[in-house]
Amino acid sequence: MGAGAAGDGGTAGEGDGGAVRVWDVDLSGDAGAAGAAGPAAGLLTDAERARAARLADPVRRTALLRSHAAARRLLADHLRLPPERIGWTPGPAGKPALTGAGRGCEWNLSRSGLRALVAVGGAGPVGVDLQAEHPHGDPLALARRFFAPAEAARLAALPPGGARVRRLCLLLSRKEAWAKAAGGRLLDFLRRDVGDAGDGADGPAPRRLGGVEYAVADLTIGPGYAAAVATTGRTTGRIDYRSCDWRDLCVRN
Repeated sequence: MGAGAAGDGGTAGEGDGGAVRVWDVDLSGDAGAAGAAGPAAGLLTDAERARAARLADPVRRTALLRSHAAARRLLADHLRLPPERIGWTPGPAGKPALTGAGRGCEWNLSRSGLRALVAVGGAGPVGVDLQAEHPHGDPLALARRFFAPAEAARLAALPPGGARVRRLCLLLSRKEAWAKAAGGRLLDFLRRDVGDAGDGADGPAPRRLGGVEYAVADLTIGPGYAAAVATTGRTTGRIDYRSCDWRDLCVRN
C-alpha cells in the first residue's frame, strides 16, 4: 500500500507514536448469528444495541454492532484504558469524538459491508473511508454531475466499465476521508478536486481549506475496495496498517 505501511501484525498501541494507525477489521464469520452482537455484546452500550435493532438489513445491523465493539476494544488498547471507559458522541457533521478519559484522541471509523477501518490520528484530526467498488449508477454521469470538472474529464478518459467504477470509488473515498478529517459534510467536498497534481500511489497533493492544509493518502487494501485516510498537514506521515478479525478483538480469554 502507499504512504509507508507497516504491514500486518503487532499489538494495538505499539510502534511510532506519531504514526496514523489504521486497523482493517474483518466483520464476517458466524453467519448464523447475523445481526447479533454475539461475543461483542459486552462491549456495546444500550444506545448502540437500540440503534442496531432499528436497522432492517441484517448485514448493516451486524456491521454496526461488530464494528463498534471492535473499535471500542482497539481504542481501549491504544489508550490503555478499560473498554467501559471508551465512549463517543457524534459531532455536528456526524464524526464521532471520544468523551471522558479518551477525550482528545483523534479517531475515525468507516465500514462497508462486513468490513471496517478504524483509524487513530498521530498528531491531529484524522478521517478514513472505505468504499466497496460498485457503480453507484453511471460513473461518468455521476462524476459530471457531482465532482470537479477536471475529475470528470480524467474519468472520461478511462475505458468504460471497471476502470471508471474503481476511479469513481477512489475519488469518493478520498473526498469522504477529507471531509471527516475536516469535520465537515461530504456534500460540501464533492466538487473539491482530489485527483489532480501529485496524484499517484499515495494519493493527491495536499489541499488547503480554511487556512488549514490537509493530506490524503490512498490505502491499498485488496481488490474490490477503495479506501483513503486524511490528516492535517502536508503529508499523512507514516501509516501503520494492520488487519485483524473482530472475533480476535472481542473474544478475550
